[in-house]
Amino acid sequence: MMNKEMIKKVLQELAVKPFGKKAIIDYDLDEMAYAIERICAQYKIDPRLCLAQGILESHFGCNPEAVRSRKTNNIFNYGNMDDGRNITFKSYEDGLRTYCRMMAMNYCWRNEGTIVTPEMMIKHDFTRPQGGRYATAVNYTKDIAKIVAKIDKIRKENG
Repeated sequence: MMNKEMIKKVLQELAVKPFGKKAIIDYDLDEMAYAIERICAQYKIDPRLCLAQGILESHFGCNPEAVRSRKTNNIFNYGNMDDGRNITFKSYEDGLRTYCRMMAMNYCWRNEGTIVTPEMMIKHDFTRPQGGRYATAVNYTKDIAKIVAKIDKIRKENG
């Protein structure tokens, strides 16, 4: 698993840095990294999966265009609909907890392990064991795989 420092490094490199001075960070990076480390461990979610999905969905809210994610404290846009219906969380940590709980309950292929990993999700094209896909975007799985490769490169370079 990843520690808080490595999670923070990934957030800095892949969520904040792409937007430079235009990045919007309305939370403490150390606190976010610690929440990811702690909550992913609690629900048995590989932090790389959490990071990759949060980066793809909104760059953890750092993308200046991620107004909806920041407004709803919903980095993963969990339950947010294209028609504008939103799920709002009290805090980013509450949104993170809901995401991890949902991934653990609905997306763990238990015959392959007890930890939901990017590899598990990529192998199954982000489908649930009981059917249904996580995202409607055609390239979602490929996009996540590319981000996971970047995360793994950062881990290797800073390990």
